[in-house]
Amino acid sequence: MQQRAWWGSLCVGLASVVTLAGCASAQLRMPDGFSAGDAAWPVSGHSPRRFGEPVRFGPYSALELKEGATFSWALPARRMDVGGSARRYAFTLLGIGEAPVEVQCRVRTLALGHDSVNGRVESRTELDLTALRGPMLGCGLHHDDTAEVLSLELARDGVKLHGKLVAPWAMYEVRSLHGYEGLSISAHGVNGFEVVRDGRPVMVVDMLDSGRVYLDASVEAEQRTYLAAAAAALLLLGEDAEA
Repeated sequence: MQQRAWWGSLCVGLASVVTLAGCASAQLRMPDGFSAGDAAWPVSGHSPRRFGEPVRFGPYSALELKEGATFSWALPARRMDVGGSARRYAFTLLGIGEAPVEVQCRVRTLALGHDSVNGRVESRTELDLTALRGPMLGCGLHHDDTAEVLSLELARDGVKLHGKLVAPWAMYEVRSLHGYEGLSISAHGVNGFEVVRDGRPVMVVDMLDSGRVYLDASVEAEQRTYLAAAAAALLLLGEDAEA
């Protein structure tokens, strides 16, 4: 069980170590051993998010966006309730001179909530039951070079998300990132994602501010469009990535 917390912008002053004038923009801490090379692309269309706006980074664009509204429900019973939500989105990822990747995603949550009162203090505790319904995020990816629809899945473990991306040539592990560059603390929310192959991170999706996508220099050219489609799907997860 966990207390629901909403985190805004982070501004941490450690007087004995560093002096901050105002509140500097926080930066994502990169995974150990990751080397982006020249593939470090700022994102447009991620944050602030405008309905139907394409998501673009580097030579890639997520177009033909279809974003469904979030359907939420709740069944109250005294101080307890069970509630959930569901949302769908779809797009086509295009890269210059590359075959498109069609992506369809579904996000869903399920939680048991309990409200308690101690004197004048009211609090709410929630137990995440999403795993009982399957993955929190489930995406199907179809590349024109393959007839098979492959998957991107994420499940929640506390405040963290983890899952897998199945590609025509390999299976990747996907893990949420919570660290800040230069700080020892970690965020309650999701700062980004790493995509790992054989124990080595090959792509990082930075969710902070307007966003950024990094590809490891070792990723082969013919694999980049497919990985970029997974990056766009993660960026469009948006606030649903938060616990």
